[in-house]
Amino acid sequence: MPIQKVTKEEILLKSSDVFRTKGYHNTSMQDLAQNCGLLKGSLYHYFPSKEMLMKDLLVWIYNYLKERVFPIAQDTSLTPEERMGKLLKKMGRLLLEKEGGCLIGNTTLETVGVIPEFHEVLKNIMNEWTTALKEIFMTQKDPETAFKLAQLTIMEFEGAVMFSKLYGDKQYLYDAFNRSMLKLK
Repeated sequence: MPIQKVTKEEILLKSSDVFRTKGYHNTSMQDLAQNCGLLKGSLYHYFPSKEMLMKDLLVWIYNYLKERVFPIAQDTSLTPEERMGKLLKKMGRLLLEKEGGCLIGNTTLETVGVIPEFHEVLKNIMNEWTTALKEIFMTQKDPETAFKLAQLTIMEFEGAVMFSKLYGDKQYLYDAFNRSMLKLK
């Protein structure tokens, strides 16, 4: 296999595909290197361990969501319904566009209590997602109700992703989307 020059971001993106399909614990550095077109030793040049690679990947995802997805909730040029629709559709595409399930959900279930280095960044992602949805719901509801609806929406979306993948039917996610839109009323 020829040695290629790649960026850390390219490695993170290609590694996310492997983690998404194989899970954290079933993924080896060899799997990651192969998917990135690198020799295993070359991958260690960029990341000294699988844990460091995954932590950097989670931070990269967190920053992406914080900069490109969650701010949709604050776009007052859109109606609350348009903001909710745009944010949830973007999350839905991120969750379903590739093979495997939700990388954040899967990694949380697989590593919480086992790899503490991931815990805070995973909580930050969920907290920011909750805050973004709460902000939209607060246009129609009191803060406590908005917070509960935001959490409920995330739980329903994560469950819908699981069912969509298990049964090969995106309708579960579409139905969760429609129910979330109805919560704004």
